[in-house]
Amino acid sequence: MAMEEQEESRISDVDQAETVTMPPTMGNGPDPVDLFADEEAERAFGAGVSHKAPSSGHRGRTILALLLLAVLILMGCWFGVRAFFRDRVAPGVTLGGQVMMGRTKDQVKQIVDRQVRDSQVEIKGEGTSARAGLKDLGVSVDSDATVTKVMNAKGSAGLSRLNPFHSEAVPLVAERDQLTMDKYLTEHFIPRQDRSAPSTIVFDQGAHAFRAQEGRRGKAPELGRVQDAVSSLIDKPGRRLAVGMVYKDVAMPISLDTANKVASQANQRLAKDLVIKGADNDLMTIPAATVATWVKPVTDLDKGTMELGFDRQAINRYLDQELARQLNRDMVTAVNVKNTKGDVVAETTKGVDGVRVKDVSATADLVVKALEQGDTNPVQASAEITPHKEQTRVARYDVPDGDMWIQVNLSDQTATAYHGTTQVKTFPICSGKPADGRWSDTGTFFIYLRYPVQTMRGDGYVLPNITWVSYYNGDEGFHTANWNSTGIAKGDPALYGSHGCINMYEQDAKWVFDNAPIGTMVKVVGQAPSGSAR
Repeated sequence: MAMEEQEESRISDVDQAETVTMPPTMGNGPDPVDLFADEEAERAFGAGVSHKAPSSGHRGRTILALLLLAVLILMGCWFGVRAFFRDRVAPGVTLGGQVMMGRTKDQVKQIVDRQVRDSQVEIKGEGTSARAGLKDLGVSVDSDATVTKVMNAKGSAGLSRLNPFHSEAVPLVAERDQLTMDKYLTEHFIPRQDRSAPSTIVFDQGAHAFRAQEGRRGKAPELGRVQDAVSSLIDKPGRRLAVGMVYKDVAMPISLDTANKVASQANQRLAKDLVIKGADNDLMTIPAATVATWVKPVTDLDKGTMELGFDRQAINRYLDQELARQLNRDMVTAVNVKNTKGDVVAETTKGVDGVRVKDVSATADLVVKALEQGDTNPVQASAEITPHKEQTRVARYDVPDGDMWIQVNLSDQTATAYHGTTQVKTFPICSGKPADGRWSDTGTFFIYLRYPVQTMRGDGYVLPNITWVSYYNGDEGFHTANWNSTGIAKGDPALYGSHGCINMYEQDAKWVFDNAPIGTMVKVVGQAPSGSAR
């Protein structure tokens, strides 16, 4: 009965409950509630159907994977940035206040050249003014060295170089010439009749020597303010600065004795040609007249001093144009002829190592050092050497019935043809006259040029229609000599000798022409007799 009442009560509760129609859940609505995650639902429906939360180990592996992914992303970014800046300017580098980050070498060169052009000093004097560039004021800017300095700014260390909070302002790489500045200011601001002038040295083209030129006392520009402006522009180029001109009355800024000493030192450098040595015995000689254009005295007008100096940029430009042209050498492959036993019979082409000069700037430094110290020894240029290769041609000269070759015996005035070790034919000859440098050279040669008929020309003679000509050593060769039958018959080069060729009867010269092609070896031995050999 109790059970029935209880069941009735439950049913009654349902009857009395309000029926609610639920709308379907949309994708962008709130997430459905997991009833099995609720403790009460677990008690009502049973523990076996509850949803279990992820374990702590699973969460740890997920975090570790995310950290590893982040590290890989950061490493990829790092290597990518480093690769990008490998050939570009590092972050934080400036030139003349302009940010250079990410610029290529060519772009930096354009900016350097522009900033040098834009660097000017507006100078105002008594009733006159002038706008001067850096070159006008004696500043020689080394654009290439400046570009290199910008590209290498902040060093090569990875993290330090790429740190954008570490900045570096790069100045121009430049040399100053106080004498040029003084000359410019004097010419623009001081009347000619009022000027002081330092003694200096000039090159006398007629005498091919330096001489001293005496200066005089008078009015001179005070260089301090202009020098300060130039220093500021070198540190931060690309600007226009204004300064006022200041004058002073001075004695002769540099004495005649000082100039004479420097002229004497300069002439000592011109007494002997400057020599630069390449590979082996290759030499490059620089004329004294060229060296004279490099002389550039170093002056200090305030101290009244002058020292011998040299224009390094001019030296570098000259060597950049001439060093490789005069000292570079192409590699030539050596060609050897060997017999069947592997013995070298002759070298038809002499091997030559290849040479390529390198680091012209380093050689320029050595030239400047040699000139400053008065060192007359050759300057060694830096060069890369490529050893020559070798090729071998095997000739069958040492076997019976082998390759054709000819032996010329000057002692008995004969020429003998062989096929390997097999003697084929012997001819009477008359060789070059053993006097006045007209003898026939001894050695191993190869026929390289042939003419069925030729007009021969030489020192004091013209011989038309010479037949069956086979050259083997420069202008020495076999040929018909119908005018020298007596010399050939007697074998007497002392009286009837040629200018070095091997005179032969026509039928013999033709036999050589027909049977000894280009490449045939000719071996000349012995010594020409002082009289008749037959």
